[in-house]
Amino acid sequence: MPLYTIGELQQMAQEWVALEYQQTPDAGLRDPFRPHVVLSPNDMYAVQVARSGYRAVPLSPAQNRFFLLPQWVTPGKGGFMINYRTYQPVAQDAGRYREILLRGGSKLPGRNDRWECRFNPYRPERVWLYDHTADTWVTCDFRLRRLLNDPWTADMWQEHAEQHRAAGGSKQDEEAIALSLAQRDRRRRSRRPQPKRTGAEPPCQGLELETEQPSQDPYAGLEEFDLSTLQPYPALPISPMAPPPAPPVGTGSAERPPDSGQVPHPLAALFPDDCDDSGPGAATAEVPAAAYEVVEAELLDNLDPDGDGEDGDGDDVWEM
Repeated sequence: MPLYTIGELQQMAQEWVALEYQQTPDAGLRDPFRPHVVLSPNDMYAVQVARSGYRAVPLSPAQNRFFLLPQWVTPGKGGFMINYRTYQPVAQDAGRYREILLRGGSKLPGRNDRWECRFNPYRPERVWLYDHTADTWVTCDFRLRRLLNDPWTADMWQEHAEQHRAAGGSKQDEEAIALSLAQRDRRRRSRRPQPKRTGAEPPCQGLELETEQPSQDPYAGLEEFDLSTLQPYPALPISPMAPPPAPPVGTGSAERPPDSGQVPHPLAALFPDDCDDSGPGAATAEVPAAAYEVVEAELLDNLDPDGDGEDGDGDDVWEM
């Protein structure tokens, strides 16, 4: 069996979701107005957007933090731990952290009085503790983040923690693990660079969310649109017997069709050329102008105007 990296597996999973799952009809997705039609997730999303409307509004940093990985922790006076890393509140959020300590447990069912915390595994130097009672976030930093100047991830921390434990240490000795991770970065900077890999390296960094600064809203300066001022677009005639569309208001005689005695068919532009070296309106130009004239007919009561009575059955007949 072939072996893949984590980045390659993540790329294949994203391609399967986008190209297979999102476009495959599902029996559980049906339009309420057309229950006999089975829709795919993309089709169902398009139906809901057409029904309720859509406007791309960027989320706030507080809302983006709910997309990070959750972790349930027990805050204490010295902070709290995530994967044997101690996190403490920043100076500006120290007051909110004390309020959480004064409340004691979170009183959430099934959580054993633990509090919700969100963190990014690709940037674990900072986490956010959520206070559900006040709907606020408490920003907390890793206690030894000053020792790690280069970017690091939770997987790199776990790797050095396993090496430290294999050497006889403890996974709870975060100072030794942090120093080992910092020395690795120093050795990487001092040694000779490795040859570059041929081909594109699969990305494995995830989606970077704006958890500190708010995203720019592209619709911030636009005014609200009044739907009552929306006017329908005039429909074009599609009947062959319909008169040609009137020229736009304010146009001169130069934009009017020439008086050639023939009116072009309204649908002539929709049909392609038949490869006979003729323009798109050639088939329409061959039709005589008499074909578009209104024919007046007179209903006669007598089928045999000569009165010989050979085929006279009393039926009505049209005389052109």
